[in-house]
Amino acid sequence: MMHQPIYLDYAATTPVHPDVLSAMLPYFTEVFGNAGSYAHLYGWRAAEAVEQSRASIASSFQVKPSEVVFTSGATESINLGIRGFLQGKPKGHLITSVLEHKAVLEVFHALELEGWSVTYLLNLAELELAIRPDTVLVSFMLVNNELGTILDYEEVWDICDKRGVCFHSDATQALGKLALTRMPHLLSFSGHKIYGPKGIGALISRVPLQPISYGGGQERGLRPGTLPVPLIVGLAKAVEMIPEWLSKTYFYENAQKRLSTFLPLINSPENSVPSILNFTMKGADWERMFQVLNGLAFSNGSACNAKTELPSHVLKALGHSDEDALASGRFSLGYFTTEEEIDYVCEILSQNLPKLL
Repeated sequence: MMHQPIYLDYAATTPVHPDVLSAMLPYFTEVFGNAGSYAHLYGWRAAEAVEQSRASIASSFQVKPSEVVFTSGATESINLGIRGFLQGKPKGHLITSVLEHKAVLEVFHALELEGWSVTYLLNLAELELAIRPDTVLVSFMLVNNELGTILDYEEVWDICDKRGVCFHSDATQALGKLALTRMPHLLSFSGHKIYGPKGIGALISRVPLQPISYGGGQERGLRPGTLPVPLIVGLAKAVEMIPEWLSKTYFYENAQKRLSTFLPLINSPENSVPSILNFTMKGADWERMFQVLNGLAFSNGSACNAKTELPSHVLKALGHSDEDALASGRFSLGYFTTEEEIDYVCEILSQNLPKLL
């Protein structure tokens, strides 16, 4: 059997937690009805599971159950949230960040082609000055997926509230790493980043939306299609367990301190989640870096860029050269990371990093 590398790519995806899997299993085989089948017990039980899950998630986020819309993941939530809010409105002005995930940036690029005006900011300090009388929506991620940097979303919320602008946030990397104290108008996230299944996510919408796709009218017509009951149950269980994920913060902080003695970190511990460590091996060949550190499963940026072999747009926006951006790596730790694994990572780094410098 091949020796498995140490998994350091939790920001890309997480394994399903056993408790989440246990909650899901009956809905594959026993409670297998279609939640849209209203004429018999099988459908009623499936629909009940969906609504119990919706109520559980709503309670966790302190919103109304009617404000929770199930989707296939954060990318669909982002599209539905932003486009669904803008649908039918006069084309005005939008604001986002150059550091956003491509799931957000590509939506804004498409909206520009449709006639919307978009401002792309690098510094949050520029936000208030960037808002115009026709600004309709602002979108900033709560935690950057490559750097782990934390948005001062209280400040963004206050600015948007004062100026009457809708605030959307991609919270995919924030859940389980950061306690939310106030909810934006629109919040998008995925299940597979918080030890839930792939293929499920949710949009928390506290503003009216219009549909952007059409079908059988499920999810109040906002997201038509047969509801994936097992995945919805799994998502609710994962959200319910977020306090357990948050309990690992102290472990992440200690691990970050140990690993930072070997790695030239880009992100600052003062304003980033300690479970994401981004580093640059200046002058190193990126392919050789992954060959030399082949005992570690990590990435050199967002998983959405993995097949492009292009430098990270996030690091490029921060002023890094193509060579330095390509010679960067991201270690992301998770709930199942152990002290013994960190020991082993330190050993691998101490033995192999000199070969790259």
